[in-house]
Parts: sequence; structure tokens; C-alpha cells
Amino acid sequence: MVAVSDLLPYKLSPPQEKWKFDADQRSNATAILDEALKAGLGYRGAVVGVATALQESGMRNLNYGDATSIGLFQQQDWWGTREQRLDPHWTSWKFFSEMKKICPGKFGSGYLTSTPLTQVAQAVQVSAFPNAYAKHEQSAAELIADLVNNGADDDAPKRVSLARKSELPLKRNTVTQIPFEDEYSDGGDQHPDKGGPAFITGNSDYIATAAATIAGIAPGITIQTRFLEINSKGDVVKEGPIEEALATTGNTYVTQTRAGGVCDPGNHVVWTIEVINGDTDGKVTYAEVQANYWPRQA
Repeated sequence: MVAVSDLLPYKLSPPQEKWKFDADQRSNATAILDEALKAGLGYRGAVVGVATALQESGMRNLNYGDATSIGLFQQQDWWGTREQRLDPHWTSWKFFSEMKKICPGKFGSGYLTSTPLTQVAQAVQVSAFPNAYAKHEQSAAELIADLVNNGADDDAPKRVSLARKSELPLKRNTVTQIPFEDEYSDGGDQHPDKGGPAFITGNSDYIATAAATIAGIAPGITIQTRFLEINSKGDVVKEGPIEEALATTGNTYVTQTRAGGVCDPGNHVVWTIEVINGDTDGKVTYAEVQANYWPRQA
């Protein structure tokens, strides 16, 4: 059992705002809790995340906000694609990733329990109201304790997080499936084809974001990415939309999100890259994929 008092190392700043949470907010808090634990930030990290989301959006997955801000944390467009920022798991992962970048090396030494919540949140959010997060701390701690002690939302998605850390050749004008052979830093619920290209298998709805760093391609050359669904024989049975990017000087970074995908029974989802024309072959130096999926009933 987790006591609320264990999640509140500091004397609370009055007044505290009292919240009554509905199913939607609890589901979003479950995503925040999940990502905090995967990031190694523990329950206190989850309290920081929930308090921040309460201030920014009421812990609602808003598709509008100030300027280009959207989602639980009201992240602007330079944080990620629209689809990514509207994915509760992705946006929570991004929030905690930025938190760890801003304060490197501190989280293993009690930083979250020795620093006021609002100071940690403000370091990430850079809000015009830096002290506003503190008023949600009590409610955030009560909610996290409840989710931990009584169970999180059963409808929360499962998660896949995989990476490829070794180089992979890219032949020109050839569709290459990216084999994800390594665990990503935050782990995942399922590694269905570790060592191979598939990252979603079976009968599931999913949203996935894949990214890769590509070297050796001349600036201006077209690079196409696409999610494919293949059957057990390796035949393509469903094609997602193609996205194109132009190679840049030095390394080129490409990313793609597939929202609302469906993987039918017995099939697999893969991500592909193709270099269109060009004078030389390239190579993937690093790739990663993160996906949330909801298994459908048979």
C-alpha cells in the first residue's frame, strides 16, 4: 500500500484545489503513472506529472490551447507531431524525458523528494505562472495513491517500446523493413518479434510512432516511410500512407505516426524506409518505435 503522506515530502502550499476525477481523467492519470514508472521516476514523479497536467489542461486531452499548445501538458508543435501530443502515453513520456534532460543525473539521488513540485514542473513547462502547479499537489498525490492501491484503468492500452541500435544498410529504391532488435530505454509490455521487424502482432487497434536517423544520403534526396501490415507469409495485406522527407546535410532524422491503425488476426505491423533514387546507398544508424495497442476481443 502507498500512503498519500509518502508522496508528499514537502509541506503543502495553501490553498489546495480539490478535484473529483471522472473516468477520462483517471485514464489519463494512468498513462502518466505508467510513463513515470517506466522513466524510473517512481510514484513521486507521477505526482509531479498529474499536478502539471491538472494545471495545464485539467488533465484533459485537449485538441486546442494557447498558440499551438495541445494535449495533457499543452505542448507546442516543436515538442512533436499533433498525433503524438494527443497520445496520453507519448505526451507523458515526452514530459518525463524532458524533465530528465533538464536535470541530468539528479533523479537517482532523491531529487524529486528534495525539490518542491512546482520547481520541477516549471523547469519543464516554463510557464508564465511558475507557482501554479503547487495547488494541485494534494489531489495529485491522492489520485496516484488510489491508482496504485486500487488498480489503474483496465482499459489503458498495452505498450511496445523497441529500438535498433546497430547500423542497417538502405539500398536505393528498395523498401526496407526496419528490424527492432533492442529494448528501448523505457521497456514495454510486449516484444512480439524481437530481432525482427514486427512490433504489433495479432488482433489489435494501435497508434504507433517510429523514428530513425539516416546517414550517407545526399541533401535533397527523397526518403519515404510507411507502416505496413503483413501476413504470416510476409505478403503485404494493408498499406498505411506514405510520408516523405528530404535528406539534409549530415544525418537526416525521419519520423512517422500511424494513428488509428488496425492489425487483423494473424498479421504483423512493420515500419519501412525507402530512399528514392540518389547516387549512393545510405544506412540507418539508429531507429526506435513506440506503440500503444488495444487487443480486440476474439
